[in-house]
Amino acid sequence: MKDKKLQFLEDRIITEKNETIMMDWEHPLMRRHAEITCQNGGDILEIGFGMGISAQYIQEQDIDSHTIIEIHPEIAKNAREWAKDKENVKIIESDWYDVTDDLKTYDGIFYDAELDFHKDEFYNLVKKILKDGGIYTFFNAHNMGMKNQYNIKENIIYESIDISPPENPYLNSNIYYLPIIKIR
Repeated sequence: MKDKKLQFLEDRIITEKNETIMMDWEHPLMRRHAEITCQNGGDILEIGFGMGISAQYIQEQDIDSHTIIEIHPEIAKNAREWAKDKENVKIIESDWYDVTDDLKTYDGIFYDAELDFHKDEFYNLVKKILKDGGIYTFFNAHNMGMKNQYNIKENIIYESIDISPPENPYLNSNIYYLPIIKIR
Protein backbone atom coordinates (compact mmCIF):
# COMPACT_ATOMS: atom_id res chain seq x y z
CA MET A 1 0.00 0.00 0.00
CA LYS A 2 2.69 2.51 0.90
CA ASP A 3 4.15 2.50 -2.62
CA LYS A 4 0.86 3.13 -4.42
CA LYS A 5 0.38 6.51 -6.00
CA LEU A 6 -2.79 8.12 -4.73
CA GLN A 7 -5.22 10.69 -6.01
CA PHE A 8 -7.02 12.79 -3.42
CA LEU A 9 -10.35 13.74 -4.92
CA GLU A 10 -13.08 15.81 -3.31
CA ASP A 11 -15.14 12.80 -2.26
CA ARG A 12 -12.64 9.91 -2.25
CA ILE A 13 -9.08 8.65 -2.31
CA ILE A 14 -8.15 6.30 -5.15
CA THR A 15 -4.99 4.59 -6.36
CA GLU A 16 -3.45 4.92 -9.82
CA LYS A 17 -5.25 1.66 -10.67
CA ASN A 18 -8.55 3.25 -9.61
CA GLU A 19 -8.76 1.17 -6.41
CA THR A 20 -10.91 3.04 -3.92
CA ILE A 21 -9.26 3.66 -0.56
CA MET A 22 -12.07 5.64 1.07
CA MET A 23 -15.17 7.64 0.15
CA ASP A 24 -16.93 10.45 1.98
CA TRP A 25 -20.30 8.64 2.02
CA GLU A 26 -18.82 6.60 4.91
CA HIS A 27 -19.33 9.44 7.44
CA PRO A 28 -22.27 7.81 9.28
CA LEU A 29 -20.43 4.50 9.54
CA MET A 30 -17.20 6.14 10.73
CA ARG A 31 -19.15 8.13 13.34
CA ARG A 32 -20.69 4.95 14.72
CA HIS A 33 -17.37 3.10 14.69
CA ALA A 34 -15.83 5.97 16.67
CA GLU A 35 -18.65 5.96 19.22
CA ILE A 36 -18.30 2.23 19.76
CA THR A 37 -14.47 2.25 19.80
CA CYS A 38 -14.44 5.03 22.38
CA GLN A 39 -17.23 3.77 24.68
CA ASN A 40 -14.77 3.28 27.52
CA GLY A 41 -12.81 6.47 26.88
CA GLY A 42 -9.11 6.12 27.66
CA ASP A 43 -6.45 5.27 25.11
CA ILE A 44 -7.49 4.63 21.51
CA LEU A 45 -5.55 2.99 18.67
CA GLU A 46 -6.60 3.62 15.08
CA ILE A 47 -5.07 1.73 12.17
CA GLY A 48 -5.42 3.67 8.92
CA PHE A 49 -6.17 7.40 8.64
CA GLY A 50 -7.61 7.57 5.13
CA MET A 51 -9.56 10.81 4.77
CA GLY A 52 -9.46 11.39 8.53
CA ILE A 53 -13.20 10.86 8.90
CA SER A 54 -13.05 8.33 11.74
CA ALA A 55 -10.16 10.20 13.37
CA GLN A 56 -12.24 13.35 13.60
CA TYR A 57 -15.15 11.46 15.15
CA ILE A 58 -12.78 9.75 17.61
CA GLN A 59 -11.53 13.19 18.65
CA GLU A 60 -15.11 14.21 19.44
CA GLN A 61 -15.32 11.44 22.06
CA ASP A 62 -14.13 11.62 25.66
CA ILE A 63 -10.69 9.99 25.32
CA ASP A 64 -7.23 10.41 26.82
CA SER A 65 -5.00 9.54 23.88
CA HIS A 66 -5.36 8.71 20.20
CA THR A 67 -2.61 6.83 18.39
CA ILE A 68 -2.91 6.57 14.61
CA ILE A 69 -0.75 4.23 12.54
CA GLU A 70 -0.68 5.07 8.84
CA ILE A 71 1.58 3.36 6.33
CA HIS A 72 1.16 5.59 3.27
CA PRO A 73 3.51 8.62 3.27
CA GLU A 74 1.03 11.04 1.68
CA ILE A 75 -1.80 10.03 3.99
CA ALA A 76 0.56 10.14 7.01
CA LYS A 77 1.53 13.68 5.98
CA ASN A 78 -2.17 14.61 5.91
CA ALA A 79 -2.63 12.98 9.31
CA ARG A 80 0.24 14.97 10.81
CA GLU A 81 -1.23 18.19 9.41
CA TRP A 82 -4.65 17.28 10.82
CA ALA A 83 -3.13 16.44 14.23
CA LYS A 84 -0.89 19.49 14.64
CA ASP A 85 -3.32 21.21 17.05
CA LYS A 86 -4.39 18.03 18.87
CA GLU A 87 -2.19 17.37 21.91
CA ASN A 88 -3.54 13.88 22.57
CA VAL A 89 -2.78 12.52 19.06
CA LYS A 90 0.31 10.56 18.10
CA ILE A 91 0.91 9.72 14.42
CA ILE A 92 3.11 6.73 13.59
CA GLU A 93 4.10 6.46 9.93
CA SER A 94 4.64 2.76 9.52
CA ASP A 95 3.05 -0.59 8.92
CA TRP A 96 1.47 -1.63 12.23
CA TYR A 97 3.19 -4.96 11.74
CA ASP A 98 6.58 -3.26 12.10
CA VAL A 99 5.81 -1.40 15.34
CA THR A 100 4.06 -4.03 17.44
CA ASP A 101 6.80 -3.94 20.08
CA ASP A 102 6.31 -0.17 20.50
CA LEU A 103 2.58 -0.35 21.15
CA LYS A 104 1.09 -0.15 24.63
CA THR A 105 -2.37 -1.35 25.65
CA TYR A 106 -5.58 0.33 24.54
CA ASP A 107 -9.17 0.76 25.69
CA GLY A 108 -10.45 0.82 22.12
CA ILE A 109 -9.07 -0.19 18.73
CA PHE A 110 -10.45 0.69 15.30
CA TYR A 111 -8.97 -0.98 12.22
CA ASP A 112 -9.61 0.38 8.72
CA ALA A 113 -6.74 -0.62 6.43
CA GLU A 114 -8.26 -2.71 3.67
CA LEU A 115 -5.13 -3.01 1.49
CA ASP A 116 -3.03 -4.19 4.45
CA PHE A 117 -0.91 -7.22 3.56
CA HIS A 118 -0.98 -8.37 7.21
CA LYS A 119 -4.68 -7.78 7.94
CA ASP A 120 -5.41 -11.43 8.68
CA GLU A 121 -2.83 -11.30 11.49
CA PHE A 122 -4.10 -8.13 13.16
CA TYR A 123 -6.62 -9.88 15.40
CA ASN A 124 -3.80 -11.80 17.10
CA LEU A 125 -2.23 -8.46 18.04
CA VAL A 126 -5.58 -7.14 19.27
CA LYS A 127 -5.81 -9.99 21.77
CA LYS A 128 -2.45 -8.88 23.23
CA ILE A 129 -2.91 -5.09 23.36
CA LEU A 130 -6.61 -4.60 24.12
CA LYS A 131 -7.19 -3.88 27.81
CA ASP A 132 -9.68 -5.96 29.78
CA GLY A 133 -13.15 -4.78 28.84
CA GLY A 134 -11.77 -2.96 25.79
CA ILE A 135 -13.56 -2.79 22.46
CA TYR A 136 -12.25 -3.66 19.00
CA THR A 137 -14.07 -2.91 15.77
CA PHE A 138 -13.08 -2.85 12.13
CA PHE A 139 -14.46 -1.45 8.91
CA ASN A 140 -16.35 -4.41 7.53
CA ALA A 141 -15.86 -3.73 3.81
CA HIS A 142 -16.64 -6.23 1.12
CA ASN A 143 -19.40 -7.52 3.33
CA MET A 144 -22.13 -7.70 0.65
CA GLY A 145 -24.27 -9.43 3.23
CA MET A 146 -21.36 -11.18 4.96
CA LYS A 147 -20.99 -10.45 8.62
CA ASN A 148 -17.37 -11.30 9.16
CA GLN A 149 -14.65 -10.99 6.55
CA TYR A 150 -11.89 -11.86 9.05
CA ASN A 151 -13.52 -15.07 10.28
CA ILE A 152 -13.43 -13.98 13.94
CA LYS A 153 -15.57 -16.41 15.87
CA GLU A 154 -15.17 -15.37 19.52
CA ASN A 155 -16.79 -12.55 21.47
CA ILE A 156 -18.26 -10.84 18.40
CA ILE A 157 -21.65 -9.24 17.94
CA TYR A 158 -22.95 -7.08 15.11
CA GLU A 159 -24.92 -3.91 14.95
CA SER A 160 -26.94 -3.79 11.74
CA ILE A 161 -27.08 -0.39 10.11
CA ASP A 162 -29.31 0.43 7.14
CA ILE A 163 -27.27 2.19 4.47
CA SER A 164 -27.70 3.44 0.91
CA PRO A 165 -24.16 3.65 -0.43
CA PRO A 166 -23.52 5.06 -3.88
CA GLU A 167 -22.06 2.69 -6.42
CA ASN A 168 -18.67 1.65 -5.12
CA PRO A 169 -16.30 -1.30 -5.46
CA TYR A 170 -16.31 -2.49 -1.85
CA LEU A 171 -19.72 -2.25 -0.20
CA ASN A 172 -22.76 -3.16 -2.24
CA SER A 173 -25.39 -3.93 0.34
CA ASN A 174 -28.20 -2.02 2.03
CA ILE A 175 -27.16 -3.38 5.42
CA TYR A 176 -23.81 -2.78 7.05
CA TYR A 177 -22.79 -5.20 9.80
CA LEU A 178 -20.68 -3.22 12.25
CA PRO A 179 -18.58 -5.70 14.28
CA ILE A 180 -18.11 -5.21 18.00
CA ILE A 181 -15.54 -7.43 19.71
CA LYS A 182 -14.79 -7.54 23.42
CA ILE A 183 -11.84 -9.85 24.06
CA ARG A 184 -12.26 -10.32 27.82
